[in-house]
Amino acid sequence: MEQTGPFVVHTAADSYTRDLRDPTLVPMLGVDDNRLAALASLMGAPTGRKDPDVSGTLVVAPADSMATAVGRALADRVDGSFVTLPTSGLGQILDARLEATQVVFIALHDEIDLDVVTESLEAVGAFRHDGGHATIGFVIGPDLPELSWMLAKGLSCHLRKPPERSQLTVVPWLRQHAAASRTPASDDADAAPEWVIGDRASRAVLEPMLFERHTGLVSFASAGREHALILNDTVICGDHAGHKRPSTHSAATPSCAFSDRCFRDGVRARDVIKAARVHADIVFANSCMAWRPGTGLVAAEYQLAGAFQYGIPAAYIGAIHQMLPNLTINDLVGTATAAGTDAGRTCAAINDHLRDTGRELPYFALLGLPWVTAGAGSEPSTTDAEPSAGAHDGVRDPKPKLLRLGRTVRAFREFEPTGFMPPDGIVAMEAEILELARTLKKTVLGAEPAERAFGPLSRLDSVIADAELSAVTDFHEFGKLSHSALNEMWEGILDTRVRPIDEACPYCTGRLAELAGRHPVYEQVGRRMLVCNVCGPIADSPLEPVISKVLIDCPSIWKRPGTVTVDALMTPAASVSQEIIVAGAIHTSGAANYGVAFPDAQRIAIRPGAPTRLRVSATLSAEAFTHHEHFVRFIAVAEGRVHYASRPVAVAPAATAPFLAQSAISRRLALQSLPRDLRSFS
Repeated sequence: MEQTGPFVVHTAADSYTRDLRDPTLVPMLGVDDNRLAALASLMGAPTGRKDPDVSGTLVVAPADSMATAVGRALADRVDGSFVTLPTSGLGQILDARLEATQVVFIALHDEIDLDVVTESLEAVGAFRHDGGHATIGFVIGPDLPELSWMLAKGLSCHLRKPPERSQLTVVPWLRQHAAASRTPASDDADAAPEWVIGDRASRAVLEPMLFERHTGLVSFASAGREHALILNDTVICGDHAGHKRPSTHSAATPSCAFSDRCFRDGVRARDVIKAARVHADIVFANSCMAWRPGTGLVAAEYQLAGAFQYGIPAAYIGAIHQMLPNLTINDLVGTATAAGTDAGRTCAAINDHLRDTGRELPYFALLGLPWVTAGAGSEPSTTDAEPSAGAHDGVRDPKPKLLRLGRTVRAFREFEPTGFMPPDGIVAMEAEILELARTLKKTVLGAEPAERAFGPLSRLDSVIADAELSAVTDFHEFGKLSHSALNEMWEGILDTRVRPIDEACPYCTGRLAELAGRHPVYEQVGRRMLVCNVCGPIADSPLEPVISKVLIDCPSIWKRPGTVTVDALMTPAASVSQEIIVAGAIHTSGAANYGVAFPDAQRIAIRPGAPTRLRVSATLSAEAFTHHEHFVRFIAVAEGRVHYASRPVAVAPAATAPFLAQSAISRRLALQSLPRDLRSFS
């Protein structure tokens, strides 16, 4: 017996099953040193990953299975139950259960076939359709050591260090997609999702991304076969050439088992991407026949699922049938994974969605324990994952997303009557909307809307994202050169009224007033501003904001030279029902003239009900102006609407900071920044 970190390696089955019952140990039954070292290298200090939810675990094994002892030990470990599969199938077992159930189906390759897997998926689907909550994960392999390896990866996944990248999505056939050009900002920039599409889905680009960095979720949408995912100039497979003896049935053996040549013309064995080396927590293969447990066109030892199983991924999700890869499914999996949803619930949500659409068979299956999650994630979901609104938009009905984008374009058209410079791309947006409208009209003749609308819908989404970022960049550059606040642009155009309100300033606890404005001609155009007696305008938003509140968190006194961290804490409005990407920036008034430097505008992901942080670092030169009160200003464009926040700060050498904090001059300057009709109120 050998111990490395939490792992204990056994050579005897009896001692292995004994330690499998101990929840403090992660045992294995024989494993080579290289694989053990690779897995151990992922372990780290507490990372924010949550302990897995193993409640309601039901371990199932075929009658007389070689894995029965392992299944019983696993059930004891998680305080679950163990049953052997009756001839009537899994449905009979589920019908007798009232509680939410996480099924672990454990077996060797030659103990089950494809019929058993599809019948089990159908039983889980029927149980869910009747209002129950059930998920299923298959833990299968060629022998008991490989079963123990799969279990060890699943039982230790929550102990892994945070991934360097949260998600990587690979779509060789896609030439343009809005998400591929969006990289939402976060406190950890390396954790942002990435897309590799079109010609970039090549060996030269992907091998370093897949092998050299730890990724939470690697998601593919590509053509494929049972033993390979097809990319631009190569494939991802098990690299079988010279490693395994050909099957006795030549029809069940891929060509590379006989030579160094891939089934794909021009690709040699040394040019393939080896699935076993992919460094990820979960792999999702949205591809034809990505996994056919027990039965297939190639023998089990050559299948793609087994190649990933041999490596680091703790869970693998693939379809057992021929299919047309649709990015909606990848979006669903990505959204669920980012929310901390486990692999079992994610896979069940895919099948629920496919069952509802009626376009594909609901036969995605999970290889691995159903409670595995990818990356640090957020608080794990305690309910089943549901397709997001954005996910449904791409397949079933693009109209909800189109209406939302249409509202965004109308909001852009309010820029000019409000006094702002109109954003770029309005003409291009209208052209895409016209094409989408024509496409949707054709659906009354029976055409499928998803495939026809996907291109123009994605282009419109991309044009809007670029327009929002461009608008924020313009505000950002203007603000760094000017002392003018945003309200000065619209106060001379809108009819305004001011009134005291019963709220306190978050920065100085002073009294606040509300200044509201409406356009004298376009009644729907208007803005609302909150003004503090001391701090001046602290918030400026549209009448129907997407971001309901912004709090700027930073020191009130900035020392020179040096660096200051500024956080803008954004609370989404109740109307935000799905993740959206907004453009935002932070600067101080007149920064370019006073030796203070800020980063460029960036994109930020905002999720429903979850406060979001935009963090920037301001760099002060040794000559930064000290005798002037500056205003930290936040600007964001969300769904075409401009949001703004401000607070005063002073720049000072360290020795004079306490004096300036109490300076009467600072207060006087703040009052001078108020609109003329508010100074008497002050």
